[in-house]
Parts: sequence; C-alpha cells; structure tokens
Amino acid sequence: MTVTGKHTKKKAQKHGNTGSQNIDRVTETDAGVIASFLKNQTIPILIFLFALFFILTFSNPALFMNDEWITVNQLHQLDEGSHLIVNEGKYGTFQNGTPGLYFQERHNLLGYSLLLPILSLPALKLFGLFGDQFRLLIVLLWSMLPVAMALLVEMTHPEWTHWKGIRWTWLAIGAGFVGFLANLLLYYPWPFTALDAPREVAAAVFTNHLIFAMLAVMIYLICRTVFEDTWFSIFGTIACISCSSYIFWAANAKDHILVVALVAAVILFMIRYIRYGGFRDAALGFAFIGLLAWGRAELGFTVFLFTLIFYGWSQYREIRGTGRSPSDVIPFIVAPACVALGALPSLLNNIYVTGSPLIPPHYVYMKMMWSKQSSATIGAESISDISQSVPAPTGGLGGFFGTVVSYFSPSVSTIPQDFFGILFAPASGNMSLIAVSPLIFFAIVILPIAYISHRDQFGEKEKSIIGLLIMVSIAIWLAYMQSWHGLNASQGVLPDIRYFAPFYLLAGLLGLLAVKSFLAGTSWRHISLYYVPSIAILTPAVLIIMLLIQPYGGYYAGYTAFFTQMTFSLLVISFIAVYLKHTKRISPQGLYASIILVLTVPLVWQMMMLFLYSVSKFNGYPLWVPIVDALYNSCIGVIEAPH
Repeated sequence: MTVTGKHTKKKAQKHGNTGSQNIDRVTETDAGVIASFLKNQTIPILIFLFALFFILTFSNPALFMNDEWITVNQLHQLDEGSHLIVNEGKYGTFQNGTPGLYFQERHNLLGYSLLLPILSLPALKLFGLFGDQFRLLIVLLWSMLPVAMALLVEMTHPEWTHWKGIRWTWLAIGAGFVGFLANLLLYYPWPFTALDAPREVAAAVFTNHLIFAMLAVMIYLICRTVFEDTWFSIFGTIACISCSSYIFWAANAKDHILVVALVAAVILFMIRYIRYGGFRDAALGFAFIGLLAWGRAELGFTVFLFTLIFYGWSQYREIRGTGRSPSDVIPFIVAPACVALGALPSLLNNIYVTGSPLIPPHYVYMKMMWSKQSSATIGAESISDISQSVPAPTGGLGGFFGTVVSYFSPSVSTIPQDFFGILFAPASGNMSLIAVSPLIFFAIVILPIAYISHRDQFGEKEKSIIGLLIMVSIAIWLAYMQSWHGLNASQGVLPDIRYFAPFYLLAGLLGLLAVKSFLAGTSWRHISLYYVPSIAILTPAVLIIMLLIQPYGGYYAGYTAFFTQMTFSLLVISFIAVYLKHTKRISPQGLYASIILVLTVPLVWQMMMLFLYSVSKFNGYPLWVPIVDALYNSCIGVIEAPH
C-alpha cells in the first residue's frame, strides 16, 4: 500500500499538478475552440441548416427522368456487393427480368461515374437501421433543424435573437416541437425492406439534399471572399441559388448538383488563392478538379486545362511584377500536380469499368456492341440468351487522343443557331440559360458597361477573379461543345440545359459584380432584409396566380413559355432601370425593385418544378414531411393530361 506523503501533497497543490485540473484545463480549451468556431462560422452553419430544412420541406424522394435509373441501380448493386457494369434489373426492367427499352438501347450497361452512388451508400446504410420507419428519422431531423438554428443563435449571437422586440428564437424552437407533433399525427411508414422498395432512390436524393446544403455554404464563402461584405454575400447567395436550377436538381438522383458543388469548391479555393496567395488554396483547388473529373471526365479535363492556363499566367505575372526569382514560386508550380491526388479515385473507377485509367465509364455507351463472343471485352455478362459486352479501348495513347478529339468535335454547321438557342430559346422548347439565370444577362451586358464606367472599383484582384470566372466558363462551354446541337434541340434535355448547371454559378458571380458596381454605396443590409421577405411573398403569390389563370392552357410547355416571357420582360425593365439610374433619372429604389423582381422569377419556376411537379415523379415516395404532403394533397388538384 502506497501512501502519499504530506510534502508530496503540498507540492502537488502548490504547482497544481492534479489530474482533474489538467482534464478541466483541456476541456475548457476544447470548449473554447468549439465556441470560437461556432461564433465565427455562425452564418455558414445557419445557411447549411436552413438550406437542408428548405429542400426537405418541399421535395420528395423520387425520380424525374429515366437517366436516374442508372445511378440507383449502381447504388443497389454496390450495396449488394455485386458487379457495377451490367444492370441487374431492379429499376428499368420488366417483371420477367427483361431490360426495358431504356436499357435495351444502352445494352443493359451502367456507364455512369460511381461517385454519387458511393457517396449515397452511407445514407442507404443509415436508413437501413430504421427499416420501414426510416421516414421517422427525416421527420425528426426536419423538426429539429429550426431548433438547432435558434439554439446556435442564442449561444453565439444573443444580439440577433430579437426582431422588432420579439424573441424569434423561442418561436422557432416552439414551432419545431409543434411541427414534430403534427407530423407524428399524420405520419405513416414507407416500405424499405420490401425487395422492390425504392430505398436507393431515397438515399441518393437525400445525399443530394446534403450536397445542396454544402453548395449553399460554398456559394456564400465564395461571395464573402470576392465581395468582402457579409450582407451582400447573403444577398448574392440567395440570388445565385434563385437564378439556377439547383433547387430542382437537389431533389433528384442525377449528379448535376454534385458536379456543381465540385466546381464551386474549385472556384472557392482558386479565388481564395487569388485573394490571399496561399499555396494550400491553390493545391486544394487543383485537387478538387481531380475529383470533378471523377464526376464528369470531360468537364474535369477542360476545367483543368483552362485553370492551368490561368494559374500559369498568374505565376508568370507574379515573377515579372514582384521581381521574385523563379525558385521562390517552385512550391506554387507544384500545386497543379495535386490534381493527380484528386483524380486517383476517378482513375481507379475507369480501370474497373473500361480497363484504362484514361477512358471514363461513359465510353461504354460510345463503343458498345452486342456479340456472343468477344476477344477483348469488359464486364461481359449474359442475360437470357444475349451477351452484353464492352470493348476495351485499343490503340494505346494514340487511341486515347483519338477518343478525346472525336468527343470534343462539334457539329460546325449548327454552332451559331445552337449557341443562340441554348442562351435564349432552345429549339426543344425547354428553358434557356438566360431564362433560368437572368444574371447571365448582367454578366454579358451590364458587367462590361460597369467595368468601363466604374473602372476604379475593379482592383487587380477583382480583375483576376473576373479572368478566372471567364476562363472556367469557357471551359464549361467547350466541354459540351460536341453536344451543343443535342442540348439545343433534344426533347430529353429538360427542364433546362442541365449540363450547363455549373455555368449558372460562374455567370451569377459575374452578374453580381456588375450589380455591386452599379449600386456602390448601397446599404446591402437593407437590401438583403428587403429581398428575403419579398421573395417569400412573391414566390407563393405568383404560383397561386399561375395556378388560377393557367397560362397557355396549363401544360408544361405553356408554363415554360410563361416564365421565359416574364424573365425577358423583366430583364428589359431592369436594363432600362440601370440606364435611368446611371443617368440619375430614377432613385436607386427603382433599380432595387426591378432587380429583385427579375431574380425572383427563376425561383418561382424552380418551386413549380420541385413542388407542383413532384407528383409526376416515379419510382419513389411522396413528400418527405407528412404535414406538407397532407397540405399538398388537400389544396392542389392534379389532372392527368390526355395523351
């Protein structure tokens, strides 16, 4: 038995060398770091929580188009531990096991990247813990999100808790608990354990919800880095999301929102590099380009090429402008090599599917063949009496470059009309780029005027940021140049030119630069606080009016024409308002109103596609939230159009 002497106890007390005191000190330090982080990042965290709450409120986990069958089949076979090349037939297959027409045309092959299915696997496993009651997890999450937002504000910024003398945080907490109880009254389980239950759809859509929430945070961080103004960054975040199709694609099983998020990460870190000059930011930017190549090989290739050109030029200017020796920038020259780290999963994915690290999975749709015997096949499987096989790429490096050249070769004769159609009026009748994002008009027309007339507001860093955004925008257009004609004319490219979804963000940022320069000296706190309630009122109001008047007969094509004409009409009004403001013939308030109106219309269109058209989706479930589902079914009548 060991007894501690009195002198030892006194020494310990004198120097404070007790285990409990050390633990307390570590705990206090950790708590201080966490509290400091939460306080400094309150706005990004609130944006994430609100974006997730918003998308859960108005969406349902179901499929909008048959392309999504590929993703959910990949996820199903990944979960089952099966191969990932030939479709085993849970989705898009007849009951007798015969592939449907969609997969027959693709030789029953799964030629998409595995990035989204792999990211969706944790959600599928999580839902599996709850079985047929997995919807209850979403209901609990949805109800607790307002509570989490309110508690975060109470803890980090008590000065934000009151609005016109009302403690809104208490109302939010109360609403969260009331909403949970109301949802329990209307709750019913969804099938999950049944063999034909669309559980993979729920997992993929929920994963896209999370990606959308992270995208909203990245857009805010980009705006905060570019504009260095918190209130304008909030305004810019809402504007960029409103003037896009991101809300719609966040509720589907396609990977468009994932691709946009990867492009946003590239832009965020490259702009941080421009603003702060850190090697880590440049390296992370190129690493995310590598990940982008996993999601979209053609886009990753062009974005890397044009970002590398921009980055090389900036390093050249750095050496010439500052007199630094080339050896000083060697670490920065190494940054582009980080693309290999990000691209490693993509290379492994390619090897598994096509046998070559440089040939992406989509190659299986470019070079597929039907045969019973093949000397060089990948993933050959037999379904019934037919053998599906994918030919291995041949020709070595020369064959690879031949594939690249053939992929990026456009239909030259139709380039002018396709370019015009994609921007303004697609031959397919779907939404054009400018109809979805009027900020593109501000970027193309207003920004050059703003740059000429307010040149003093554009410093060297702002010019570099504009250069980066333009270069990446060109990369996006060139990535799909071979498909311009199809994007313009194909009826299957709906509801917008979806492959250009990343372009909405880049053009939106350029458009915001134009808006900020023309409204220099504006109180963006006032504008943001005015903008949010305005869209909260205008969006449901326009939807209700649209449902009552049924423009152009109430069909999808009529709604598309309605929103297109509204957007272009308001753009004309906004352009006139910009001119009148520039000549000091109207007050800034008139310009504010016109800009808010034109930015609201695309949001209304997105809500129509997300919420009103949720009933047209298939292979899935109703709306996530029971009370929202009940309101939809009781207030909105849906009539199937005659064929």
